[in-house]
Amino acid sequence: MDIETQVKKLTGIFGEPRIRGTLKKLAEIEAENCSKKIERTKRELLVFEKRFNKNSKAAWDEFNKGKLGDSADIMEWMALYENLLDFQDQYDRINNSDIL
Repeated sequence: MDIETQVKKLTGIFGEPRIRGTLKKLAEIEAENCSKKIERTKRELLVFEKRFNKNSKAAWDEFNKGKLGDSADIMEWMALYENLLDFQDQYDRINNSDIL
């Protein structure tokens, strides 16, 4: 059963206001989780930024042009930065939705 069908069934059982309230609460919880992950990841990135004397965005651009290398430290740094981008994207999609 697809998600739309499930939501329609639940709405029929519990009513639209309750379902909307539940979805809103879930979105708020997920947005808060994303916010915490963003802050934690930024702290982790700061270690690399200080070590390499370069901000993560600039390093990401260089990495994608093949100019940063592929040492284990660089790969870990870029993986962290990619995680940050994913967390920020998820946070933005939640906050730009009509659920909140």
